[in-house]
Amino acid sequence: MRINHNISALKANNQLAKTNKQMEASLQRLSSGFRINSAADDAAGLAISEKMRTQIAGLEQSSRNAADGISVIQTAEGALIEVESMLQRMRELAVQSANGTYTIEDRIAIQAEITQLNEEIIRISENTEFNTMTLLDGNIDRKSYSSNNNVNLISLSDSVPVGDYQVKIEQDARQAVIIGAASEEYKNEDGVPIKTTERKIKDSETGTININGESVVVEKDDTIDQVFQKIRDVCDNVNVNVFAVAKEDVENQDLPSTTKNLDMAGYPSTTFKGTDSLVFVSRDYGSRESIEIYCDNPDLAKLFGLSTEKIKAEGIDAKASLVYKQADSEASLFANTATVSISGNKITVSDRNDFSMVFEVAPGTVQTKFNDFKLVKSADPDNPGVKLPDDITPPTTADTETITVSVLDAGPMDLQIGANEGQTMSIRIPKVNPRTLGIDKINIGTADGAQEAIGLLDIAINTVSAIRSKLGAYQNRLEHSISNLDVTQENMTESLSRIEDVDMAEEMAEYTQKNVLAQAGTAMLAQANQRPQTILSLLQQ
Repeated sequence: MRINHNISALKANNQLAKTNKQMEASLQRLSSGFRINSAADDAAGLAISEKMRTQIAGLEQSSRNAADGISVIQTAEGALIEVESMLQRMRELAVQSANGTYTIEDRIAIQAEITQLNEEIIRISENTEFNTMTLLDGNIDRKSYSSNNNVNLISLSDSVPVGDYQVKIEQDARQAVIIGAASEEYKNEDGVPIKTTERKIKDSETGTININGESVVVEKDDTIDQVFQKIRDVCDNVNVNVFAVAKEDVENQDLPSTTKNLDMAGYPSTTFKGTDSLVFVSRDYGSRESIEIYCDNPDLAKLFGLSTEKIKAEGIDAKASLVYKQADSEASLFANTATVSISGNKITVSDRNDFSMVFEVAPGTVQTKFNDFKLVKSADPDNPGVKLPDDITPPTTADTETITVSVLDAGPMDLQIGANEGQTMSIRIPKVNPRTLGIDKINIGTADGAQEAIGLLDIAINTVSAIRSKLGAYQNRLEHSISNLDVTQENMTESLSRIEDVDMAEEMAEYTQKNVLAQAGTAMLAQANQRPQTILSLLQQ
């Protein structure tokens, strides 16, 4: 028996230490519920589980992201529902105004409601927000810009690829224009010049001035100023601007226009006076715009430089063509199958697969000079009226202007609906306002205007319905995405559980086994430590 090295005790102690260590590990697993509590427990399993844990957290957040996207869509659609309701009301008003039983005053009252509804659509477009982000003002649509400040992009279809598109502008659009003859100087019975506020309509001068089917009734004792105001009121109702311009300014083309295109928008009407010419200009541009004027009394016509003959003027559409090859031989993105249609200064490019691009080109882009104005012949043989300078050339076009419209893949709301890079979904919500819907200039002051408004409102309603349909498709996709993300998360969590979680029954059995071994080891160690005492017993005998 060796007593300097108690081998039995050493062996018992080592085994007891191993058992205690295993029991501590087992106790840790039982306490935490995890099979892997450190890398040492299962290095490979830890690496796998951490990746899965990252995926699960990403899937959970992606599901919340998708839910937020649904909230955005619901907010936008809620606003569009109200817009569509207002469009339905506007169409109802247009149908009402189209009925011949209504007077000018009735239609003016109806138009007032149309104007207010348009203003409300603008307010909704500018103020519908989600988390301070406006939803209907075009901020969540692809961005675009042009090389020319005169170009304003109105709408892009979903199928328009990112890149540069070129259009050659060959002619500006023009308004319908009628230039009246110069009126005669107003005098009293003694031949002394008097103001328009004092010159009254005589019984022989009463009658009607008809402007685009609406009548200006001129009555006895109306002043010249009062009649001019009646003309302005009717012109407002038929979407026409009227200006009192000095005869010499007309003849010199010294008119408020930088393009000599008689674009007088915003030019204030002056008080009508003797020798002035009435200049009638449609508020909009293009061949669809027209002005028709006649007077049923020659004496009345003479007072205002008008005619008893019907004078009709029509606007002119812009001219443009698509560019398929740039000057540097780089191909433009317009396909050879693309077609262009023009209405006034609005240019629409269409192609297969629902490709559509709509933009406006401001008048004066190519500095087109027009001189084919409709002139009112003077009703007074002694007053030749307005005569434009002889040196004005026939209608010509200055150098063409090639504009570039660049479409950027920026603006749409990208939702992260996956746990990994690039797993996104883009949401596009186009700009919705009276201009993009094509109803910003509707005027139901006349029966013809009301008929046109019905067609325009039908298109606007269909446009809003199409946008709502697209939002509904987005929402359905997001709901399916949430369902898929939740199922994937559930399955991955189950897999992670199989890797990380401890089998409690198995581990409890393991712990019990180690506990029994520890107790036995403790007893054996005690006996091993008592064996040297037997030597002393022998020596004592």
